[in-house]
Amino acid sequence: MQIKNYPKVVLLKGNGPITVNSEMMELITITLSHGLIGLPLKSLRAERVYVVSDMTRFWEVHKEIKEKPCCFVYSNETLDEEDLERIKADNISFI
Repeated sequence: MQIKNYPKVVLLKGNGPITVNSEMMELITITLSHGLIGLPLKSLRAERVYVVSDMTRFWEVHKEIKEKPCCFVYSNETLDEEDLERIKADNISFI
């Protein structure tokens, strides 16, 4: 029996337009209304992405980084090279 390799679930918040899993959305609307959105990471396109390694920091990072537009990404599982290849951005930072 083979176990299927499912995409990792990521939490996203921030501001600005993004395309995630082939759907365009305005991240600021989701962030202000719900705080974040959680999705399987099949594809993500944004101008600037911050991959945040700590959940506590993820909740507070918008107070520290006020840059616009930006997308903050957190995953409970470590994002490996294959996961990171699914993220397309002009700038990607790891914090």
